Amino acid sequence: MKIKEWPEGDRPREKFLQKGSYGVTDAELLAIIISKGVKNKTALDIAKEILNKVGNLRRLNQKSISEIERFDIKGLGKVKIISMLAALDLGRRSLSKKNDEKIIFKNPKDIYDYYYPLISGLKYELFKVIAVDGRNVLIKDTTISKGILDASLVHPREVFKFALNENASAIFLLHNHPSGILKPSEDDLKITERLRSAGELMGIRVIDHVIIT
Repeated sequence: MKIKEWPEGDRPREKFLQKGSYGVTDAELLAIIISKGVKNKTALDIAKEILNKVGNLRRLNQKSISEIERFDIKGLGKVKIISMLAALDLGRRSLSKKNDEKIIFKNPKDIYDYYYPLISGLKYELFKVIAVDGRNVLIKDTTISKGILDASLVHPREVFKFALNENASAIFLLHNHPSGILKPSEDDLKITERLRSAGELMGIRVIDHVIIT
C-alpha cells in the first residue's frame, strides 16, 4: 500500500504538519526527505532499512555516498542519498552560529561549542587554524591538514602565512580525534609547542590548541 493510501494520521508529512518534528520518528523524517518509494516498498520502508543498516542518524551522517550505495537498498539511488546527506549536514551547520554574526571566542570552550557540530564524527583527522583579532573576534579559519595528523605535516610557514594574510592578532589551533580519545598525543604536543615558539617570533599568539572527538 502506498503512503498516500494510509490513514492521514499515519503519513509522515501529515504527522510532521500536525505534531512538528518531535512528533515523528527518525525513520519518518528520513522518509520525508526520500519522498518516494518504489513498487511494493514505501519511502518509510526504505528509511527503516537504512537505519537498520547504520544504527542511527549520527552514524548515517558519517557515511560517504559510496558507502551507502554499497548497502544496495532497493529504491535508494544516488540522488536520494545526496538529499539525505545534504539535509543531515544542514542540521550540523545550523548548530553553529550564522556566518553573518560576529563570533567571539572568549575561551577554548567557545571554540569547541562552535566547531563541534561541524567536525565531530569525521572519520579522518582535520587540522584547522582559526584567526582572530585583538578582541578574539573570528576573522577566518582554514584547514591546514586533512588525513593522518603528523607533526611534520603541519608547518609553521603555512600556519603563519595564513595568519599574516588575515591580519590576525592571534590564532587558535583545532583538530579532531576520530578515535574518540581526548588526550593529546605526542605529535599534538609537538605541534603545539612548535607553533607557539614560531608565534612568539612572529608576534602572533597561539592562544590554545583544542581537540574535538
